[in-house]
Amino acid sequence: MFGLSKSFYAKIFLLFILTTLGMYVLNQLLVGRIGGGQMRKVFIERQINANLGWEKEPLSGKTDEELKEELLDIINIARPNEVRIFTAIPEAGKVYSFNELPFSEKFHNTRLTTPESDDDAPQVERAIITFENMEWNATKLITPNKIIVALVNTQAAGRHMEDFLEVRMRTIKQIFPFSLAMSILAAFFVTRKTLTPIKRIQASLRAVDTRDLTTRVHHQGEDREFLEFIEVFNNMLARLERGFLQASRFSSDAAHELRTPLTIMQGYVERAIDDVEPGSKIQIQLRMISDEIERLSSITQKLLLLAQADGGQLKLDFEFINVSDVLAELVEDMSLLDPPITTRGEIQKKLMFETDRALFQQLMNNLFTNAVKYNVPNGWIDITAWSEENKIHIQISNPTGSITKEFASKAFDRFSRGDGAHNRKVDGTGLGLSLCREIAHAHQGELSFDVLDQRIVTVEFTAPLKNSTSSFTS
Repeated sequence: MFGLSKSFYAKIFLLFILTTLGMYVLNQLLVGRIGGGQMRKVFIERQINANLGWEKEPLSGKTDEELKEELLDIINIARPNEVRIFTAIPEAGKVYSFNELPFSEKFHNTRLTTPESDDDAPQVERAIITFENMEWNATKLITPNKIIVALVNTQAAGRHMEDFLEVRMRTIKQIFPFSLAMSILAAFFVTRKTLTPIKRIQASLRAVDTRDLTTRVHHQGEDREFLEFIEVFNNMLARLERGFLQASRFSSDAAHELRTPLTIMQGYVERAIDDVEPGSKIQIQLRMISDEIERLSSITQKLLLLAQADGGQLKLDFEFINVSDVLAELVEDMSLLDPPITTRGEIQKKLMFETDRALFQQLMNNLFTNAVKYNVPNGWIDITAWSEENKIHIQISNPTGSITKEFASKAFDRFSRGDGAHNRKVDGTGLGLSLCREIAHAHQGELSFDVLDQRIVTVEFTAPLKNSTSSFTS
């Protein structure tokens, strides 16, 4: 349920369903509260219409029972005891009120309430009387031949309302599953239609890539509620594009400009080392300077490659290489380390992969170098390589005592290192894994970094094989 609360689609869908159910409940309450009054109003209108009909026809030949039957049919009341008809012959020139009727003795001890007159039928007088311990709606019509007083029991309207609600509830119970299914379908299609512009915008946003910030979200045909949002986002993309290009251009230009003076400095320092007395203090200091220049050169080269990758200008010279042989050479180099590091694992034979040889070797060298630098005394490196489902997998694992599990979330951040203090006990710049990931992306691949139980680091390179039939050929 918590997951649904985070879904805008689910919120719109549930809002539609809840609105439908809420309207149903509100409808039931309003019908129950207002329906009784409206039913009474309908009965009174029919009662008045019956009087108007009697006014237009001769009544001398009709008995009280016949008038009662007509009133029952017009009002549509099934119970005859809920209707009373009283008639009398009027005297010429005499005015008759409800209290001065020829049959007033029948209304002995009755309570009389006269409502407002009806403008649509002023000739029909209305009253509410209490008769036989019950309340009745009374109408009085005086024609030249007859005085007609019609009584309709006020409880009839309530009974008819209850009958109506009972029939309504039974009907709703029968059609409710169908109505609910239709409501759900309507909610689904309305929600989908409502969110279609958001889906289009989402697809456009997904197409935006850090290597191509020229993409813009199209706004033609979109609803005006989304136009401002799209405009703000496109303006943000434009600002990001300008800033990204400036930063990328600065990194590339700085790396290019630094390479030449660093090379010259390295040459002068090497010449000075050869000219001074071997083993002297000055030679040791010059060696330290040379190491720092070499470190700066390495950082410059990596920054240049990263800047090219950021700008989508990392050019690859593809060729098929035998990955098994490249990894075997790296394993062989491990045996030359002092103290030695044990290597284990299984490398699939004749594993061919289309790649840029120089960049792939740099990728593997960086991963192996990290596995050595962050290893433990008398440690080991597990290297496994195989192809599966038209993909190449290379996995390198090693024990470590200096990297926490939290580091895995920022392992590929630039200048991020496993030793949080950035000291020199472990040599490195924090650019190696960033560059490795960019090389993996250049091969449409991925590079993952995991720390197991804060003791074992596992790095896995995965990339598609361009030609599966070439994976097992030498």
